[in-house]
Amino acid sequence: METACQKKTSRGEALRAGAYAVALVWINTYICRDMFFGSTAFMGSMHGFWTAIATRAGSSWFHAAWWPFWDFGIPFEWTYPPLVPALAAAISALRGVAPAVGFHSVTGLFYILAPVSLFFGCWRLMRSPGYSFLAALFYSLTSITQILVPDGPFSPANFFDARRLYVVTVWDDTPHLAALTFLPLVILFLARSIETRRIAYCAAAAASIAGAALASAFGPVMAVMAAICLLFVLHRERWPGNALLVASIGAWGWAIAAPFLSPSLMLAIREATAESAGEGWSVGSLTALAVVILGWAILWHFLRKLADWRTQFFVLFAWLTSSLPLIQLVLHRHFLPQPNRYKFEMEIALAMAIVFGLRPWIDRLPLSVRRAAVLVVLALAAEQVASFRQQEKKFTFPQPVTDTIEYRAAMWAQAHFPTIRYFLPGSIAQWANAFTDLQQFTGESFTMATNQVHQRADTAIGFGVGDVRQDAQVTLTWLKAYGVGVIAISGRESQEYWRAFGHPEKFDGVLPVLWSEGGVTFYRVPLREFTLAHIVPESALVKHAPREPEDVREVERYVAGLDDPALPGTAFEWEGRNRIRIRTTTAPGQAVSVQVTYHPGWRAKLSGRPIELHRDGLGLMWLKPGVAGPCEIVLDYDGGWELRLCRWLSWVAIAGLPTAVAVLRLRALA
Repeated sequence: METACQKKTSRGEALRAGAYAVALVWINTYICRDMFFGSTAFMGSMHGFWTAIATRAGSSWFHAAWWPFWDFGIPFEWTYPPLVPALAAAISALRGVAPAVGFHSVTGLFYILAPVSLFFGCWRLMRSPGYSFLAALFYSLTSITQILVPDGPFSPANFFDARRLYVVTVWDDTPHLAALTFLPLVILFLARSIETRRIAYCAAAAASIAGAALASAFGPVMAVMAAICLLFVLHRERWPGNALLVASIGAWGWAIAAPFLSPSLMLAIREATAESAGEGWSVGSLTALAVVILGWAILWHFLRKLADWRTQFFVLFAWLTSSLPLIQLVLHRHFLPQPNRYKFEMEIALAMAIVFGLRPWIDRLPLSVRRAAVLVVLALAAEQVASFRQQEKKFTFPQPVTDTIEYRAAMWAQAHFPTIRYFLPGSIAQWANAFTDLQQFTGESFTMATNQVHQRADTAIGFGVGDVRQDAQVTLTWLKAYGVGVIAISGRESQEYWRAFGHPEKFDGVLPVLWSEGGVTFYRVPLREFTLAHIVPESALVKHAPREPEDVREVERYVAGLDDPALPGTAFEWEGRNRIRIRTTTAPGQAVSVQVTYHPGWRAKLSGRPIELHRDGLGLMWLKPGVAGPCEIVLDYDGGWELRLCRWLSWVAIAGLPTAVAVLRLRALA
């Protein structure tokens, strides 16, 4: 039984912890408060991408829905992990502000919560509010990665830069920061689960893992990294049982997030990574992995002499997270995609390792010296808070989005040809659906791309193949094959951010110009019919996926079928997001090609009779009517058995969280 003295000590510790938490909230809120009251149009970021999801998701969070806006259509669950855009939509609705302001409010929220989460996790693990506050303060006000793996030229002054603030306000890492906010909780609750085997801690760990996974694809990876380190240092004598327990918790966490992390999506992400230049696995990946193991072995030789498993964990976790960007910088090798992105994990891990690694030496200093050192730390912290506040003002200055070429181009397209599929370049594509409901050739994040043939076509159109004439021909072939009626090209002096075209002049004098402003030109693509369903000879369909962007021989045969004026016309109509109605006239030997992404969640009926849907070599749908004369085809989307199963699994896993707590309460009362 806890004594009165112990209760008094515990209350005092809790009060100090509360004061430290309030201080962290105030410091970080003071720095980033402008984020909650306006938005800054950083058009070279993915802010418009997440704003688009928040703006157009509707009720898609809760049931299977087709997302017709990007990449010829994809399941909504495949757009991006939903936590950040869902919170942006909720804040927008509750506060009555624009979705862009809602998104920036989410950014500010996680900017504040990440250090608080770090403080809470360290405090509950170490029972030392003071050192936990120092770790969170160190994380809040420094950028140690800029010393070890700088983004640009090395300078000691970069240590005091507001890198985390810059990365989330100007770049694209708000979802990553959101996932990172859950990391200290994942570590804390996994450790408590291994130590106690209590169901409440297991449920909390599963919920934290699910939260990280629903925030970013980095979430599951960082959870696995933390779990490996914990299994290595905590109760090593019973590691088989610990490993089984941690795997079960991980499976529970995945089940909660399953609709947005289905097996087919994870496979698609792996394929997208393999297709991306320099991101996939290579022979050099083995070297990178071997270096990580070597560093681990050297550290463990010294760490195993320590009695405190928590310090062992902090150091090993710091090495594991730091090794990814370090090895990429020094050896140009990696075994995980986007290794430089792990600087986020590196910063939080090093904050824990440095502060608690130095703790034994700090504790040996005379009290007067420690107090003087605290005074210096607080003085430097005050300077940093003021500096970060000034930097935040530079990063988040109000900028009306209506002045940008991204907004003007998207609004022109919506006003003039709202139902045609567009090829929009770079930042215009990223922002278009934040303003409009245009259907795009692109728009998706390449890391979530599920159709690699489409990605190769995008590469050919953007970067170009061969000379200008060949590039124009190949580009037109891909555009027609994927039903694009208008292409926008940004010139080398364009206001569009990326300006990625290899031959921006390739359609000058070739295609009719529809609109030109700010270095961006819209061209009309000569399609026989501006619809997304076509009658073609079955022999014209693309059977095999082209392996190279310039390999369009089979695609040209398909395009010739699309352009054949002797074939009948087709009426194509969206009836909501989950239904397509097609009216046409067919003859023997003909197929109906539907320029919408194939997914097993689509079902087709011909005059009320079920008919099989097929996938062609471009990743699109086609069907064989098998009848002659007029016909009506209805396509309905229900998500398919995999997504339905994942949603049911998620509801069951979520219901398991309060059930676990209730069981624990009943046991306590028994």
